[in-house]
Amino acid sequence: MRVSDYGAVESEHWTSADQVADYIEHQGIASMLAFAGQQCVGQLYLQEYDPEFCEPGGRVGHRPWADFQIAEPLYFNGRFLTLGCYHVGWMPDNSRDRSLWGQGIGTALLEAVIEWYRAQKVIDGLMSWALVTGCKGLLQWAGQMPYTVYQTHGFQEIKRVNDPGLAADIADIEPEEATENLAVLRVMLLSVDRSTP
Repeated sequence: MRVSDYGAVESEHWTSADQVADYIEHQGIASMLAFAGQQCVGQLYLQEYDPEFCEPGGRVGHRPWADFQIAEPLYFNGRFLTLGCYHVGWMPDNSRDRSLWGQGIGTALLEAVIEWYRAQKVIDGLMSWALVTGCKGLLQWAGQMPYTVYQTHGFQEIKRVNDPGLAADIADIEPEEATENLAVLRVMLLSVDRSTP
């Protein structure tokens, strides 16, 4: 995302073009966009992980975190970006084109972020609070990926977190084929050893 994209693409989690500029300056990236021709068809929000923030993964105001409230800070050496919401099919007017769901746009966004990450030296890793498999309704509601997608792309599970707040939010979502508790999140991490040239 460029500063000039603010307002021209879906900007739900951004307060201003200045905020986009600030993220680009401090993180090296604000979000990753996907286009079909001239139309933006997807956005993956990114937020630098701050261990002092007591709800990692939770969305506060217009911070582009995933929509989870997890009051359990994790501590790492280095700088990590948290993968936030995948807004596939969201338009600048915040309408949604659901025909774009299930077309691989979210996976393409993830792969583009991984490619960007591997090519730079500022960020030490990528993190995600990943959901269970087998529940399309949950994934679409949260704008997230199942943990198996992250595993396929080299992420390792480092922790599981039971989020009672999420359980309350999704009480009406049918589990479909899920065989696990929908409110259990897997903290997934992708980190490259940058100690060797």
